[in-house]
Amino acid sequence: MDVEPSYIIKICLLGEANVGKTSLVYRFIENKFRENYKSTLGVNLLKKDLTFQEYGDVSAQIWDLGGQESFRNLRKLYLEGANGALLVYDCTQTKTFEKLQDWIQDFRNARGNEPVLLIGNKVDLDNNIKVSESEAKEFAKNYSLKFIETSAKTGSNVEEAFIGIIKSILKKTLEE
Repeated sequence: MDVEPSYIIKICLLGEANVGKTSLVYRFIENKFRENYKSTLGVNLLKKDLTFQEYGDVSAQIWDLGGQESFRNLRKLYLEGANGALLVYDCTQTKTFEKLQDWIQDFRNARGNEPVLLIGNKVDLDNNIKVSESEAKEFAKNYSLKFIETSAKTGSNVEEAFIGIIKSILKKTLEE
């Protein structure tokens, strides 16, 4: 994009280690999937430029936060200036779902009511799913989040998730 974007937005990916945050970002940006990403240490910064008919050129800066507990005290710093977040859990790992409350609390403490989309990732592993869609929808409802299930591996709903959060952010920005 040689044109100055109309909007530059910062999106943080939140969730425990190994839920597929990095895989989701690379599927969205490069439409690729690798089986073996190394755990993100600290933060990984990526960018995708998009054009929307109703908003013009948008530069989405995506902050992929390491999910390890050891990075918890850095979260507030990473969340600074975030316009929204993707909150990701692994459908096959109950403990990643149980930790969502900590993540949403940290985000809300830092960013108030900026848009958050709850993502249940790895739905392609349908024989191993431990967190039901109805449980996730209930959680999303309790925290006023939108919810979508994705598979970084197959690409299912990945584009929809990112475009969804970007449009929610832009809509909120225009209302302010």
